[in-house]
Amino acid sequence: MNQNTRLQFNALSAAMAKQYGVEDVTQTFAVTPSKHQEIIAATKEKIDFLDKINTITVDQQSGTAIGLDASGMIMGRTDTSANPRVPRDPTSMSGTDYNCTQTNSDTFLSYAKMDAWAHKKNFKSIVAEQIRKLIALNKIQIGWYGESEAATTDPNTYTKGEDVKKGWLQKLREQYAENFLSEGTTPGEIRIGLGVDGGANATDFKNLDLLVNDVKQMIDTEFEDDEDLVVIIGSELLGYEKAKFYSDHGNTPSEKSKIEDMQVIGTYGGLPAYKTPKFPGRGIVVTSFSNLSIYEQNGTMRRRVKDNPDYDRVDTFQSQNMDYVIEKLGKMAAIEFKNVKLWNEATSAWY
Repeated sequence: MNQNTRLQFNALSAAMAKQYGVEDVTQTFAVTPSKHQEIIAATKEKIDFLDKINTITVDQQSGTAIGLDASGMIMGRTDTSANPRVPRDPTSMSGTDYNCTQTNSDTFLSYAKMDAWAHKKNFKSIVAEQIRKLIALNKIQIGWYGESEAATTDPNTYTKGEDVKKGWLQKLREQYAENFLSEGTTPGEIRIGLGVDGGANATDFKNLDLLVNDVKQMIDTEFEDDEDLVVIIGSELLGYEKAKFYSDHGNTPSEKSKIEDMQVIGTYGGLPAYKTPKFPGRGIVVTSFSNLSIYEQNGTMRRRVKDNPDYDRVDTFQSQNMDYVIEKLGKMAAIEFKNVKLWNEATSAWY
């Protein structure tokens, strides 16, 4: 790196050391719980979805999910002449377990890239913000796509982080399969679109409204009327529905206006509809945002910055113990996005 970049790098290292209260960031150090909370708060500011769900810090590496939503019957009375009043826990444990394991977020910046950015006054914030945002997006993506936990992950093969951690969808698949729709009348397929009445090209759901309504019906009776239920829909399904709406109503000014104003994406199956980053394009999830959590273990966030001249770069090592949690399994329902087929009217075929 050139002289100016070296000065900037030294200033960045000194600023990090001051921020985290350590003498030397080139030696592995543990982030304090208070700084950990600051990092969580800063990350939520960058990604709206993370601000909607829970990021919970826990002291134990494993245990039973906290269960933040209040539910059940707490009103009643007791004949105190015979028995004492017995309080009930409105946030009783759901029975879902968590196990926070080490997850690394290791990155590097080449000297050449650092030389290109070093002249900018906000050099330090550019580096920190870009990495922080990418870590946040990775967390979300693994939450939707994660299926296993490999000892050594392979990002070239599993480009969406499928082998990093088991995410929310995988936990629903394994722990509450009755709330996970994997196929319709055709084995291994969930068909959405007009199709052809009867025969090999029959459909399961003519539109998204019908499918979302069916998914909603899988929610446990205890939660089916909760006002915080939402549906998260993949961008490909929304695009498919919007294209169909254009085709049917695009020449009607009032209807075209609704499309442009995104009103057609407002509700499906009677639920508020949302798009989230890194969500499967053909996915559908019905739940509440407060039912989705990321657990991070206190005292396990560790960092180190290393000048690596052997490779003309600066390495940054960061790790923490974390896990994905569905607070109440019965309050979530989803479809197998891998099995969704859409009807192509032009070719009269499913794809």
